[in-house]
Amino acid sequence: MRGFFAAFFVVLALLTSPGVLTPHPVSAAAQQTAGNPDVKVWVNTNSGIYHCPGTRWYGNTKSGKYMSQKDAQASGYRPANGKVCR
Repeated sequence: MRGFFAAFFVVLALLTSPGVLTPHPVSAAAQQTAGNPDVKVWVNTNSGIYHCPGTRWYGNTKSGKYMSQKDAQASGYRPANGKVCR
């Protein structure tokens, strides 16, 4: 039983080490230029997040406006769930 706990804690330590099972972040610059720049997005002006056509909140937030994805990114708005529109 002692061997089991020793092995368990070794595996636990390895999995919680920095860099293990951690996705590599996409740079902000790469994310800002990704996706189709001409697609029309809905920007929630309260949250600063934009939504793609066909998604739940596209055109359905209390305050917002339509603009191209390129303009939304240039204005500093972020894509919903970190996923740019294709």
